Amino acid sequence: MNNDGRPDLVSVETPESVAFAYELAGAGSRGAALLIDTVFVSLIIAAEVGVGLLASTALAAVKLSDAPVWVFGIVVAVAFITYWGYYVFGEVFRNGRTPGKCYLGIRVVRDDGSRVSALDSVIRNAMRIVDALPGYYGIGLVAMLLSTRSKRLGDMVAGTIVVRDSGELSLRFEGGSQPRREALAAEYLERRAVLRDAARYQVAVSVLAMYGEEPGYWDEPTIAGRIADLAGLRPAVDASPVA
Repeated sequence: MNNDGRPDLVSVETPESVAFAYELAGAGSRGAALLIDTVFVSLIIAAEVGVGLLASTALAAVKLSDAPVWVFGIVVAVAFITYWGYYVFGEVFRNGRTPGKCYLGIRVVRDDGSRVSALDSVIRNAMRIVDALPGYYGIGLVAMLLSTRSKRLGDMVAGTIVVRDSGELSLRFEGGSQPRREALAAEYLERRAVLRDAARYQVAVSVLAMYGEEPGYWDEPTIAGRIADLAGLRPAVDASPVA
C-alpha cells in the first residue's frame, strides 16, 4: 500500500500498445502464501519419508542388509526434487500459482507481464537460499521493503514480480480504457489477430480470469472461443489459430 492507503500498482505495456495494470502483492500476503506452501511441501516430503521407512523395513526383513542405505539415498534425492520442483511446477504449469499463492490470490509473472518460464522459476527459487538468510527470509524481506516493485533478490535476478490475481486487471488498447469485462472481451476478440503470440495469450488469460475461469492447458484459440461464449459473442468470433 502507498502512504495514502491506495494499492501499489505496476503498469506493463507490450509492443502492441496493450497495457496491463497489476496490483503488487505485499510482504504479508507473500509470507502467508510461503507458510502455506511450506506446510504443503513438508507434508509431501513427510509422506515420502514414511514410504521410504516402510520400504527399508520390508527389505531389511528379507535380509537385504544394504537396502536401508540405498533407500535413504533415494528418499533424500526424491525429497530434494520435491522441494524445489514444488515451486517450479506451480509457477510454470499453473500460471504462476503455487497452492499457497492460489489461496492468497497472488501469482508470479515476468516484469513484462508474460508467463514465467522454467528458467525464470528455477533462478528465482534457487535464490531462496540467499533470500532466506539469516533466518526466515530476512534478506528477502529487506530487499522487498527497499524495492519499488516489492522484489526479493530472487525476483530481481529472474526478472519477475508477484502480483495480486483478483481479476480486476485493467486492460487498455492504444490509450483507451474499457471498464466492463464484456467490452474488454469484445476488444480482445477484435484485436487478437494483430497481437504477437505471447501478448495474445496473456491478454486471453487475463480476460478469462475476469469471468472466474482459468485456462488450464488450453491454447489461445480455445480460450478465445470460451471467452466468446461467456461474453455472448460466439457468432462474432473466429477462434481458429491466427497465422
